[in-house]
Amino acid sequence: MNKYARWAIRLIGPALLVLFLWRTDFSRLAEGLARVQIWPLVLSLALFLPFIAVKSWRWNMLMRELGMQPPSLGFAMALYMIGLYLGGTTPGQSGDFVKAWYLRERGQPLAPALFSILLDRLFDFVIMALLALLALVAFLDVLPQSAQLATIGFALAVFLATPALMARGPREWLFARVLPIAPAGIRARLERWREQFAQLSLRPGPAARLMLASVGSATSTMLRIYLLFVAMQLPNVPLLAIVSSTALISILQALPISFSGIGVRDAILIAMLARYGYSKELALILSALYLIVNIEHMLLGFFVSLRYPLGAPPAELGSDRSPLEG
Repeated sequence: MNKYARWAIRLIGPALLVLFLWRTDFSRLAEGLARVQIWPLVLSLALFLPFIAVKSWRWNMLMRELGMQPPSLGFAMALYMIGLYLGGTTPGQSGDFVKAWYLRERGQPLAPALFSILLDRLFDFVIMALLALLALVAFLDVLPQSAQLATIGFALAVFLATPALMARGPREWLFARVLPIAPAGIRARLERWREQFAQLSLRPGPAARLMLASVGSATSTMLRIYLLFVAMQLPNVPLLAIVSSTALISILQALPISFSGIGVRDAILIAMLARYGYSKELALILSALYLIVNIEHMLLGFFVSLRYPLGAPPAELGSDRSPLEG
């Protein structure tokens, strides 16, 4: 696929937003803005640090299971914030993987560091995929078939990939069948990965803690989003609809068809709110509140990245003590 085709795919989301705005009644948009309550929005933004702390704690647990030496929780939070900043500005949140290069600069091997980030995202996707399947049941009559198929396909991929990567038995079965048919160059890389990940086989205790952290992460996300609905004063929208639509947005915006979920998020919210009698204009305002939360992530991550620039000389990197630790 050439670069023009890749950019065309990435612009699907922004193109959808332009289409929605083209058909929007801006007088009704202004009326909708007047109903936004500030304090629920402020509280949603203030819950950023607990949200980051839970995710960073889980990431550190994954690194330990991979035989790595994880950084302090405060420094892991700083790296997570940088990952959110770069993930929010790249299609499919691919910039999040820059955290692995930060870890390499501090003596950790790159491949397990990348793998830890992949597994960290998979744990999020497991929870969100389950909740997104609720969206298919709740909104089967309003979601386009393409969204339904994408959600089901994504959920199946996550449910199959997670045990295959985390458990030694399925992982070895997969390597044994892929290695003989892989090209020579790729086979050598897969062999290295096989050796590096050989010690990873989650025991019940760590697996339970990781799932607990994932549930906590999803709960903090849902609470922050619920507060946005409170800020918009949308009492007719049930909690199940909020949870399932948020999970569906999380799944679809991970695809490389947008930036920060622009357009994709709007399409889901317009379809969902229409079911409960709310206008497209209110859905666009609600989507803008989601975007404000994402902008908070990117801004704070940007400022933290100034404190920890990637590629700085060792003397400038300092210790792993984060500003978050005082």
